[in-house]
Amino acid sequence: MRLVRPQTFVCLGAASLILVGCAGKSSSTTTAAPVASFSVQSGTVTAGQSVSFTDKTTGSPTTWAWAFGDGGTSTAQNPTHTYTTARTFTVTLTATNAAGSAKTSKDITVSSPTTAGAFPIVDTSQTKCFDATSVITSPLVGAAFYGQDAQFSGTQPNYTKSIDGLTVKDNVTGLTWQQSHYTGQVYWAEAATVATTMNAANYGGYSDWRLPTIKELYSLWNGSIGWPYIDTSYFTISYASEDELSHAIFWSSNKYSGLLESAEDGASNIGAELAFGVNFGTGHIKSYSIASGPRHLIRCVRGASYGVNSFLNQGDGTITDQATGLMWAQTDSGSGMDWEHALAYAQTQNAATYLGHSDWRLPSSKELQSLVDYTRSPGATDPANIGPAIDPLFTCTGMTNEAGAADYPWYWTSTSAIAQASGACKSAWYVAFGRAVGSDGKDLHGAGAVRFDTKIAGTPGGQNRCYNFVRLVRDAK
Repeated sequence: MRLVRPQTFVCLGAASLILVGCAGKSSSTTTAAPVASFSVQSGTVTAGQSVSFTDKTTGSPTTWAWAFGDGGTSTAQNPTHTYTTARTFTVTLTATNAAGSAKTSKDITVSSPTTAGAFPIVDTSQTKCFDATSVITSPLVGAAFYGQDAQFSGTQPNYTKSIDGLTVKDNVTGLTWQQSHYTGQVYWAEAATVATTMNAANYGGYSDWRLPTIKELYSLWNGSIGWPYIDTSYFTISYASEDELSHAIFWSSNKYSGLLESAEDGASNIGAELAFGVNFGTGHIKSYSIASGPRHLIRCVRGASYGVNSFLNQGDGTITDQATGLMWAQTDSGSGMDWEHALAYAQTQNAATYLGHSDWRLPSSKELQSLVDYTRSPGATDPANIGPAIDPLFTCTGMTNEAGAADYPWYWTSTSAIAQASGACKSAWYVAFGRAVGSDGKDLHGAGAVRFDTKIAGTPGGQNRCYNFVRLVRDAK
């Protein structure tokens, strides 16, 4: 009898093959790269509801990287995700094991909620009228400066403070808020721990606190006086000086779909990830670095998701948002103009019965911000989300910005702004549906920012542009 010497062969690379021979017998083990696959929960997927994803990958993956198509990500094997916008998203799973990685993608269509009035817009509470520099008597139809915010009364704020004083119920939106905000300042990634701590303590008798979306947070914005831009008879906002108030920035849960491009103010973190917040001191919405620079404040919320649009293309040049009850012009003005002429533009279109209607107006800051799709931007890192920060049903005129880049406009609102706590209303709010650029023409505050500029050219204290575009709105009947 002849003995066979055992032999071992090892082949390194994408796959390993081990053969062990003994007495003429052999065995083998093969490790190969995974084959990525996943499934999505059956049934209709509706904006504002949680969606479950189930990993079906073969090949024993050890890590998972999900991209949900709206800027959201996860490393869980079987994650859930909530979409806040109704449209089609491309979901991508990358599965990895020791031998390599594999990627697969699927499209998921998210439908609009069908409940009419599910997104009631709380009025700005602005009651005074202004010209380019000061308070004026309410203008008549046909006069200069007619059609501003104070001349149209929306759904007024309505709050109830809890008996223990810890919470405030918004009777319009249905949301419940912290009455007194968390006074520590944190980076965005740390913000979720504040809600976790509150839930563990059953704060105010509830254990479902969370970070608000940007539209939820902006629903608290109050422009009756400004500085601060919140109703202080219901909500505490802590500050010791005007300078401290000017930095009363509160985080939202919305991460910006693009990255910081501008080096304005000596910024050294170009390429940083950003998330949106509301400055209740100055009134702005801007995006801020999530992990460097100044830390910011938190006011947690609980309740059903608020701020989800339900657009219906009427096929006649108008789009109705069934959730807010507003009808919008599908296209914009096509050119920029100062604030006085933006108000006049609405009157001119009404005289012409534009799109069959004669009651168009310039939207308030809250009405226009309700249109923003915060998953989209001209510089989005996900190619599927590149474009103006608005649902693709709408048309935005293209333009070249101050840095020579292809971009989209900023749009006037009918709401006046105070640049300093003791100043006059020489400015008006606008919403950036393109990049909210700094003085270098590069993205500083993110598409979807709400900022102000002077109402007419040549007024001291101007920021970047005072010739902005117009998108008209009316109440849907």
